[in-house]
Order: sequence, then C-alpha cells, then structure tokens
Amino acid sequence: QILNSSLHFLRNLTEQLIVCPYDIKLTADEVYVLCDDSPCLHVFSHTGERLRSMLSRQVNNRSYFCLDPVDNIIISDSGTETIKIFTKDGNHLLTIGEGGSFDSHQRAFYLPRGLALTKDLNLVVVSHRDNSCLQIFSSL
Repeated sequence: QILNSSLHFLRNLTEQLIVCPYDIKLTADEVYVLCDDSPCLHVFSHTGERLRSMLSRQVNNRSYFCLDPVDNIIISDSGTETIKIFTKDGNHLLTIGEGGSFDSHQRAFYLPRGLALTKDLNLVVVSHRDNSCLQIFSSL
C-alpha cells in the first residue's frame, strides 16, 4: 500500500497476487518485493505495473536482500547458507559462502539473514553463527 506523508492511504501498489511478501526495496524507478512464492522476487514500477519476476530456481530459501548502486541483487540463501549476487535481470554473478563450514572457510555462513552495503560498498551480513554473527566483506 502507498501512504502519503500524513499516513493516509493513497492506493495499493498492485492488485496482483504475490504470496507472503516480506521484504521490499525501492529504487528511483522500481519496487522490488521478496516473497515466499516462486518466482520469489517481483519487480514493479512505482505505479504498480509488474515489470518482471525472477529467481525461481536460483535461490533455495531466500531470507533478505539488498541492492547495490547499479541495482544488482544481493540475496541471502539460508537453504544453501550462501549469499548470491544477481544482475537486475536475474543473471547470476557470484556466490559467497560454503554452507556453514566455519572450520574450513572464513566466509561461510550459518543461516544468513540480514544484508546491507556500507557507503564504501562493503557487504555486511548477519547470520546465526554461535547465536550472533556480524561479518563484513570487502567491496564487491
């Protein structure tokens, strides 16, 4: 739903069915919505027109995502315990992590969740390693 600055309802962004939306990011031109359905990432215009849907088979158990300055999609996959990076059109660029193997690989995750980019484009990841873990990776 879209609200004005006084928090009064203006309109629904979309009337189209999306299942269990739980994360959203805005760019100057688009609205990205992460859902529990497949495909899991839907992209809409600011007026609510569905532009594209993607990542139906590339991500096992999506958690959260962020966008870099050129709208590449960085998404945590707690199913494979990795972080995956895709172009704005859904083409795979990179996978980070080794599925929770902390003894053999410093970049592994255990149930990766929240993601953010610093102003220097360092990737910050929150995961459940020993009940609390914050990892920072050099710029992408």
